[in-house]
Amino acid sequence: MAEEITPEKKTEDQPQTAATEDRKWYVLQTLTGNEELVKSSIERTIKQFSLEDKVFNILVPEEDIVEIKEGKRVEKKKKMFPGYVFAEMILDETSWHAIKQTPGVAKFIGNKTRPIPVTDREMQRVLKQLGVREERIDVFFEKGEAVRIISGPFRGYTGSVEEINTQRSKIKTLVNIFGRDTPVEIDFEQAEKIT
Repeated sequence: MAEEITPEKKTEDQPQTAATEDRKWYVLQTLTGNEELVKSSIERTIKQFSLEDKVFNILVPEEDIVEIKEGKRVEKKKKMFPGYVFAEMILDETSWHAIKQTPGVAKFIGNKTRPIPVTDREMQRVLKQLGVREERIDVFFEKGEAVRIISGPFRGYTGSVEEINTQRSKIKTLVNIFGRDTPVEIDFEQAEKIT
């Protein structure tokens, strides 16, 4: 039998306020194909238990795909993460139990003791794929620091940050290609700091 995952408990000393920093994205596992039904069930649960101040967004990420069937172009929506629903919420005992008991929710994704929120960086990638841009962008990089490119055509190369463009969420880095330093512009999420 799997151990039950529980949220971090707050003590009497800690006020249970709806602080912005407590607002995180969590992943809920469902049966594949039931994602939209579970989303609707969660939305009913939010209303039933008056959780509007603790559960903010329920998301079933989809992408548009084009198939060619019998010579005809057919546009369809495809689930990006079959069997999973994302919930932006403040996790406490009340919100956790209400969402966990919602029909169709198998479990929160996490370790053996508590649900683990999706990192801001991972969630920015998901939202970017959906065409949603967050207003506030945290700059993870500083000019002159060493970075490793982790995706795209220059994956595996290392270099130093030359420029940071926060409006476009891009950095320009110098990488050594064929013995020559070459400037390469990449998205924030395509690079990681070398520690």
